[in-house]
Amino acid sequence: MIPEPQKTYVLELLYALGTTADEFVVAGAQAMKFMMERARATKDIDFVLDVVRLRSEPQLLGAQLEKLGYAVVDGSRNFQFEKPIPNSRETMRIEFMAPEEFKRAERDFRVDIQKGVHARACTGGTIAVAESEIHQLTGRLPDGSDFTAQLRVTKPHALVMLKLLALDDRYRNVRGPAESRHDREEARTHAADIVAIVSAQTNLSHFKEGFERQFEADRALGRHVLQVLDEYFGRNISPGMLVYEEFLVADSPIERDARQQVAQEIERSHQLMKTLLPS
Repeated sequence: MIPEPQKTYVLELLYALGTTADEFVVAGAQAMKFMMERARATKDIDFVLDVVRLRSEPQLLGAQLEKLGYAVVDGSRNFQFEKPIPNSRETMRIEFMAPEEFKRAERDFRVDIQKGVHARACTGGTIAVAESEIHQLTGRLPDGSDFTAQLRVTKPHALVMLKLLALDDRYRNVRGPAESRHDREEARTHAADIVAIVSAQTNLSHFKEGFERQFEADRALGRHVLQVLDEYFGRNISPGMLVYEEFLVADSPIERDARQQVAQEIERSHQLMKTLLPS
């Protein structure tokens, strides 16, 4: 689940927003914490927003964020917000994403949500919102009172879709040479997340059905995602497998036993990922 102290302030946000928070869907690495016992450590919270419903909400999201002490992250153009956590060196940071079909213009990656609040355009965002499910989040508010909230979280197969698209984006380094090192590190992380999510599934045939069914309303996106899946995981020397191997050896001593373990894991994960490819 979401770690402390961030969980307390997620609950604070949900409490303050009330029914408006029904239009927030947790994605990214935080969503993985609802899918497996052990997920990589992360503190930022990514939300995919239901744009149509949020635009009709009478509550002003920007004013509520300001009231809670959030400020726009420098350079984020109003889609990332953060605030310091009292009595801690940590911060609470949230990022908003939204389906790309709502973006301002062809060359503008932002989506207008409400006055003073934007979201980053996200390919597959509509599916991520539709393919979500309710989880309960229980803890305490900053004043110490107990609180339980309902939180929408992207389903595993939709999260794998988002991660595949992000992997392709980072691996191709579309931001240019200045971002090449960071993009490579992000590509490794996305590849490892994809393998971890699929590995956590107890019913792979059911997972594959959901993975393919989510594209019924967007066949073109489905073809693209399956192409990315095949390109990055179709062979054990495909780019996704290579950056996953880089992830595995990043903090490991390169000795004989370690190399053997890595080779076994690459073979296991490759066979696993192949099960998602169409026959």
